[in-house]
Amino acid sequence: MRRILMAAALFVAMAALSQSSAQQPDPEMFKVFMAVGKVLRDNPAALANNSGVQKELKMDEDQVKAAREKVVAASGFGGFGGFGGKGKGKDLTDEQKEKLAKYMEKIGALKDVPEDQMEAKVRATFKDEIEGPMKEIEKILKPEQLTRLKQIARQQGGPGAYLKAENVADLKITDEQKKKVKEINDELQKDLQELRGGAGGAKGGFGQVPPETRAKMTALTKEATEKAVDVLTAEQKSKWRELTGEPYTVTFEPRQRPKKDD
Repeated sequence: MRRILMAAALFVAMAALSQSSAQQPDPEMFKVFMAVGKVLRDNPAALANNSGVQKELKMDEDQVKAAREKVVAASGFGGFGGFGGKGKGKDLTDEQKEKLAKYMEKIGALKDVPEDQMEAKVRATFKDEIEGPMKEIEKILKPEQLTRLKQIARQQGGPGAYLKAENVADLKITDEQKKKVKEINDELQKDLQELRGGAGGAKGGFGQVPPETRAKMTALTKEATEKAVDVLTAEQKSKWRELTGEPYTVTFEPRQRPKKDD
C-alpha cells in the first residue's frame, strides 16, 4: 500500500531545489520547510494513513481504502504521489510544476515569520490543506475512532507537543513553563540533528536513518519528553492524560517503491 504523507510534496520540493543548485539550501528556508512539514505531518488526517495508527483505531478495509483515496486527494498533495521514485521529481508534468510552484510561493512568504509565530502562520497559510483532509476523515471514521485519532495527534512531537498552540491553551501553560520546555526541546533537536548528520542523513535523503540511529533518537526523545512532563503541574498532567488518552508512539515504515497497480 502506498504510504501517504501530506508533507511529501514539500520535502520533494527541497530535494528538487538541492538538485537544481550547486549551493547549499538556505538555512532559513530549511527551517520554514521543516515547520510546514511538521504541521502538515501532525494533522490527524495524515496520521490516519499510518498502518500502525489504523490498527490502533481498528479501521476496517473500507475505511483504510477511503482514507488512502479521499484524504490524500483532499490534501492537495495527491498529484505528487510519484515523487521520490524513478526520476526523483525530474519528470514533472506541467500541472505538477504549476502546483509545486504555488506551494513554493506559499512557503517563500513564510521566510521572515518569527519562530514564535510560525505555527500559527503555517496553519493559516495551509488552511485548505489541513481542513480539507479533516473533513474527509470525519466522514470516514466512527466518533470513537476520531476521538482516539485526535488524542494520538496531540501526543506527537516529543517535548515539542507541549508547545503546540492548542496544547498551550488547553493546559494553560505559563510563559515560564514554555521557556523551560523550549530549552528542553531545542537541546533535543540539536542532539537529533547531530545523530542524523553522523548517520549520513543529510546525504541519504529524508527518512533514511539506520535502525540503530533511530533507536538512539527514540531514546533521546523519550528522555526529553519525561523532562518536559516534570515542568507541568499535577493539574496539567491530569488534563494532559484526559486530552491524550493512553500513550501511543507513531512509527513510520521505511519508504518502499510503489507497486505497479498502486
